[in-house]
Amino acid sequence: MLKELKILSINFPFRTPWIVQTETLATPRALFDFDVVIIRPYLLASQPSGGPWQIEYRAYHEALEEVRGKNEDISRLLRQGGLLVVILDEFQELKFDSGAHTYTGGTVYTVTNYDFLDEHFSECMRNGRGNNLKFLDPTEPFVPVVKNSKVEWTAFIGSRPPYPFNNTVFFLKNGADSFVGGHAPELLGDIVFLPNCKELNEEKFFDACRDYRSRREGTPEPTWAEQVFLPGVSEAEGEMASIDEQLGSIKHLRKQAQDELDALLAYKKLLYEKGKTQLEPIARKTLDKLGFGTTPSETISGTGFEIDGRTTVGLVPGILEIKGSRRQIALDEFSPFIPKILADLGATGHPSKGILIGNGLCENPPADRLGEKVFSSHVLQAAKTQSIALVNSVDLYCILCSILSGKNRDLVAIRENILGTNGFVDLLQFCDESPFRE
Repeated sequence: MLKELKILSINFPFRTPWIVQTETLATPRALFDFDVVIIRPYLLASQPSGGPWQIEYRAYHEALEEVRGKNEDISRLLRQGGLLVVILDEFQELKFDSGAHTYTGGTVYTVTNYDFLDEHFSECMRNGRGNNLKFLDPTEPFVPVVKNSKVEWTAFIGSRPPYPFNNTVFFLKNGADSFVGGHAPELLGDIVFLPNCKELNEEKFFDACRDYRSRREGTPEPTWAEQVFLPGVSEAEGEMASIDEQLGSIKHLRKQAQDELDALLAYKKLLYEKGKTQLEPIARKTLDKLGFGTTPSETISGTGFEIDGRTTVGLVPGILEIKGSRRQIALDEFSPFIPKILADLGATGHPSKGILIGNGLCENPPADRLGEKVFSSHVLQAAKTQSIALVNSVDLYCILCSILSGKNRDLVAIRENILGTNGFVDLLQFCDESPFRE
């Protein structure tokens, strides 16, 4: 009879072999395909429990998608009379501040590891460890489970849960006005809260689950019931279909917005990337924002020299060299650029301006490496005699921010300043303010 229960456990191990087990909510399994689902919340990021802990947008978005990705599944589970068992474990709150890197401020978004229940449920959660227990209702089916298990609670409900869990009936407390066991009837199903434990009496746990399920089981719908006419059903089904269509359109718009955001956030790679695969494309894309009309990397015709791209707009054409380094951009990274310029002159018959974009000292905070300090003194001197412009990628990021915010539209002046400079290019003269907070 026990095997008639289909049970899924998330982040709570069972010895019983027929229990389906997985570590996270990011499982392809449909939760409503089971009779009982056990979830023990887990930390969503490397930060410790509690919080709130500041994270960047990508980490926030990934945590949000994971912890709320099964909300619809849980709703379906409860609507069909299923049982959700939540093992109370340490809660964690993460926050993303959209204005963290601006002067104008923004919106603070939060996500917690209890959001699979509701985005406000964690308001009642408190962290703390202990063993003290007091049983309030001996008739509750899960009381024998707790009495015959080795309990060590690691979180507790410290205030009345918010709607729609405000009708929770508590059967186990761990202190004054604090609880570690409760039952909340939800839709046609049930949510049960239990304390964390070192060792669970699995047989009694299954008995309690079967007890809850038997309360909810009604007479199975006969095959002919679907054919019986009921006024309003077709209209309701039509409304559901219309809503599904709207949801599909919204999801499409959201994906477009996400793609645009990802493309925008990629500009930050100017500040920390050092490899060819990531730094070169975003450097060329930034130059395109200045109207340079860049081309991809290529091998100079008839030679073995590879360049990182060209610029096609401006008084003279340009050849690109893009470098990233943990240290200053030194002479050994600069000198291979010179024969490339000469080889291109021989291949094309016309001179081109060398433009070296350097993300030196890339592991340091960007505000500490503005200006020419990312290039060694030898590189600064050599560039003046070789018709090579040196551009600090951090300075280039400042120009980009100025353009994106609409504060700088004189792109021609910026382009010609780069193309007309031998040595270090002072781009900060075109910026009214720094995008980096003091």
